[in-house]
Amino acid sequence: MENFRRRYISNKGFVGYRFSRIRRNAHAGFSFGFALREGLYPGIREPPEVVACAFVEPRESTLHEALVTRKASAVRRLAATSRGMGFPFELDPDAAVAAVRHRSVRRVPKEIFVFVASDFLMLCYQPIRASGFLERVTRATTGPG
Repeated sequence: MENFRRRYISNKGFVGYRFSRIRRNAHAGFSFGFALREGLYPGIREPPEVVACAFVEPRESTLHEALVTRKASAVRRLAATSRGMGFPFELDPDAAVAAVRHRSVRRVPKEIFVFVASDFLMLCYQPIRASGFLERVTRATTGPG
């Protein structure tokens, strides 16, 4: 993650961190945090929800094609690896937010809220590492030389 730009985001819809890399006019990476309103990300229905997602923006870019739509791409490998590990990311190859995993924390008692959320995010990070997602995004966004 040291090769990714880290940005803290706090607005009416999302609080968390976005880790990204840039190639030309496109951004790729992942976000961890809390969706605070319904519909912000695919599947968010009971906010607040703890969220981990992989994104490539804009959707029409060559970077999106390389990291999402191609067979055995970084995001497809992330989805497959996460399914195999039992922490499945939902894959949507036609969207900028191409893989999402989320869990509502609306009914979690305040005493264990932090533990539930941090445990969820740690479990989400495992397939990101194991699938080679970080290395593939780094390679796709690094110029020659």
